[in-house]
Amino acid sequence: MEKPYSGIAPHYETPTGVFHYCPSKKNLPIIIILSLWLVGWILSIISFGPTVRDFYDTNGGLIFEGIFIIVWLLFWIAAGLFIMKTLMWYFIGKEIITIDREQISIARQNDILFRQKIYDLQDAGRFHVEEEHFEFNFWGRRNDLGVFRNRGTIRFEYGFKTIKFANDMDQAEANHILESLRSSGYLTTTNFD
Repeated sequence: MEKPYSGIAPHYETPTGVFHYCPSKKNLPIIIILSLWLVGWILSIISFGPTVRDFYDTNGGLIFEGIFIIVWLLFWIAAGLFIMKTLMWYFIGKEIITIDREQISIARQNDILFRQKIYDLQDAGRFHVEEEHFEFNFWGRRNDLGVFRNRGTIRFEYGFKTIKFANDMDQAEANHILESLRSSGYLTTTNFD
């Protein structure tokens, strides 16, 4: 007999608020593809290392091919660093959601370049659950870089923007979290209208 799924996001209630820790979802095909790309990236950096000394012509100026290789290497290094950041998020990333009586805070642990975001609960409304399934299409429909997009299951409206968090969480667990926040009094009926 199957055991009931206990969820991925443990939560802790303190006198000051509620903390939810949502580990990043491990999409194995994406991790394999990005890891293989990273190996190719490292090999290409190693193979182009010796060509750095050939950037200058005999008159001491940069030749066109040298400028092209420098620009290409800069973009290639930036892409590799972005893939490393993404893999680090997939392996050890956690989303930390903190809710108290006045604000909701969303932070990402082990995600470089993501700053903590704090929202006033008075202006946050229409909390709801909307599960967005992961799509990874190379051909056909446009996927808006679906690998890197935030597909937060729990959403709320803040002004004219929809804020998403709890990335790739199952709908049942997200409903449970919202219901526990409503019953504990941290979210009121005005936050759901």
